[in-house]
Amino acid sequence: MVDYVFDHYPQVARRAGRHDFDGRLPEVAPDSLAELDGLLGAVTGRLDALPEDADPEVRADLGTAHRVLTDERFRITGAGRTHRGPDAWLAETDLHIYLRGDYAPLDERIGALSRHLGALPDFLAATARTLGRTLPAGERIGGVENARARAVSVRNMISRLVAARPELAEGPLLEQAGRASAAFTGFADAVAATQPVRAVLGPELLAGYLEAAEGVDIPVDELIAEAEAEVRDLTARLDALSARLGASTRQELYGLLSARLPEGSVTGTLARIIDRLQKFWAEQDVVTATGTQGLDIRPVRDLSTTAVVTFDTGGPLEKVPQPHVLHVPEPRDPAALRDYLNEPMLEMIAVHEVMPGHYLHHEATPAQAGLIRRCVPWFPGVTEGWAHYTEELAIERGLAEDRPLVEVAALRFALEAATRLLVFLSVHSGRSKFGAAAAEAATLCAWSPERAGREVLATASQPARAMYTLGKLHIRRWRELSGAGDSPTALKAFHDRLVRCGSAPLSTVRRYCLDDRSTASASTISEKEHP
Repeated sequence: MVDYVFDHYPQVARRAGRHDFDGRLPEVAPDSLAELDGLLGAVTGRLDALPEDADPEVRADLGTAHRVLTDERFRITGAGRTHRGPDAWLAETDLHIYLRGDYAPLDERIGALSRHLGALPDFLAATARTLGRTLPAGERIGGVENARARAVSVRNMISRLVAARPELAEGPLLEQAGRASAAFTGFADAVAATQPVRAVLGPELLAGYLEAAEGVDIPVDELIAEAEAEVRDLTARLDALSARLGASTRQELYGLLSARLPEGSVTGTLARIIDRLQKFWAEQDVVTATGTQGLDIRPVRDLSTTAVVTFDTGGPLEKVPQPHVLHVPEPRDPAALRDYLNEPMLEMIAVHEVMPGHYLHHEATPAQAGLIRRCVPWFPGVTEGWAHYTEELAIERGLAEDRPLVEVAALRFALEAATRLLVFLSVHSGRSKFGAAAAEAATLCAWSPERAGREVLATASQPARAMYTLGKLHIRRWRELSGAGDSPTALKAFHDRLVRCGSAPLSTVRRYCLDDRSTASASTISEKEHP
């Protein structure tokens, strides 16, 4: 299964540390349903044959492989798409891995970079021919913007490299970068030439997607009710904080955040926050803190194309261990600092991205876990759900004590994430039209009508955006069923077991947690709850 993923998605292999895939691009051909069904039959047979007391690690590996295949199969049979969408094709064009770290001598890495760069024009031309006449509106907008950003980024990246190594100016890199940039622009034009459609799954296909992608079999109506309840709770808590802090509107409340600009650089502020968080979580002792690969905080790769904080994992298969990297912008636009890089928001970003969010999650997955759970970042329900849950956990454990604006920041992130889940479920189930969903999102999140419209279109076409809250709600339910309550010892056991499962679908992680108990206890609990 890992070979299947690496062959079809070479960028996943490179990110995992398999540099024999350097310079390789995937074949541009329709995905084979026969190949998928053959693999799926084999995995399903092995999974079904496992005894009740089978090794939980083996069951988790097979369960994860099963959902990779059912998710791929749904794209073909449920969504009717034998080719990937624009963003998935563009992910294979990423070149930053070659300059991320010293996993091999620089000349060797530059050689692989040159091979990859030189192949991009033909690859992008071939993938453009797979797009068809129509694309979901949000996917179309995102594809155009992504491709155009890469057209700028590839020139900037190679220019910086040549400036640092002037002797490379005599080689092919600058010319290759120019051709690749033009190819990205051409790909963007091809995406823009498609007709936007409001692709809606409908209630049956929506349920089928959630089952295929994450193993979620809770009825859609129940999921919508949960999302609506979460939105109501978050708005009530924000309204209470508004009254407490003397703000008459949500915009005014968020304005209090905007007034708290970082003292000094964003990078320096985040580093100080992370240091403080490490002490905080050590005192709380509700999750085991690990850090064998280390964390680097670096500037964003290209100031002209991004203004967000991103976490980049060090590959678990690297022969020369590489640190995880937190890429941090230093935006020139004061509005970016005020809106999402103010100090209270940075506190929550640090919780989500580093401690105890993504960084700890990646570090907690042990070396003996199967490669598919360590190397294939396929399942946002748990990866993003865990990181989002930790924001809530931080407030629960007192991170915002005597600092109400930190709680405002946490609730703002939570309300936006919950709204995206509600949008995704409501639009695809047919409960809401796009316009009504955008109007409701604008009101709930204090977004402009333009931003609300873009958020709705993007969320409808990118399910991962909805998985933050879906995953958090599942983890919250599992915690309640575990009986951990507020006991630090019990919470630590619950959290440690959850993150040890690694990157896996929600249904697999739940079974993995249950397998940590006696067979009888696990069977009793599993009969009383949704997976």
